[in-house]
Amino acid sequence: MASSPRSPIRVGLLSAAGRLCRAAVDFVYPPVCPLCGGEADGAEAGGGGICATCAGALVRDDAARCARCAAPVGPHLDTVNGCIHCGRDRFAFESVIRLGVYDGLLRTACMRAKHTGGRGLAAGLAELLGEREGAALRAADAACVVPVPHHWTDRLRGRPNAAETVALVLARRLRVEFAGSILCKTRRTPAQASLTPAQRRTNLRRAFRARGRIPAGITVLLVDDILTTGTTAHEAARHLRSAGAERVLVAVLARGLGRD
Repeated sequence: MASSPRSPIRVGLLSAAGRLCRAAVDFVYPPVCPLCGGEADGAEAGGGGICATCAGALVRDDAARCARCAAPVGPHLDTVNGCIHCGRDRFAFESVIRLGVYDGLLRTACMRAKHTGGRGLAAGLAELLGEREGAALRAADAACVVPVPHHWTDRLRGRPNAAETVALVLARRLRVEFAGSILCKTRRTPAQASLTPAQRRTNLRRAFRARGRIPAGITVLLVDDILTTGTTAHEAARHLRSAGAERVLVAVLARGLGRD
């Protein structure tokens, strides 16, 4: 026998019961900020359990940003064609959406999110990104979210992929498909952070491959944790475009400026 649809009253009661259960659990086991370890009040948390104090310290950059690569720039500059950081680069992606600049507490958080036990922190940062840049993420009108992949041997070593965690959170928030297997990394490469800017631009050539075809005409949101020279995102986006994507936009936690 077909089940009857739930009445609005029943659904409301179930929702209220769920909220009461979550409140009871939070009372006994208060949410803890994955960054500072302090209590994170759900009403004040900046996102994903990150407390309001840490959220405020993570996102200190209110300056104008480049319309192309999201680097901070001076006011009143036309950056449609790039800025001093990206003007000479050719990218396969259209633009970058980011939480903040890779500096200070955000730099520390991104570093910790890369290591064992960092998935909770990566998810919290992703929630914060989704809250602070929600309008830009929705305006991208992406049909799916794709993380920049690690080589398969990294998973055997137990190294978490922060980009994958961030992509999962953003896909859920945007209510679009998480396409975690459409892109793969075909060879191991030295970490980009260990190389000079010139070396970074050649390190990832032919390191990615798209599996199958992407429906023509769609926009893909490509996700990574940090973008500095844009080489990783460019190489990944190039393969997504070759596989059929019409547009690729990039979302990252932090925009590095090559200072480290």
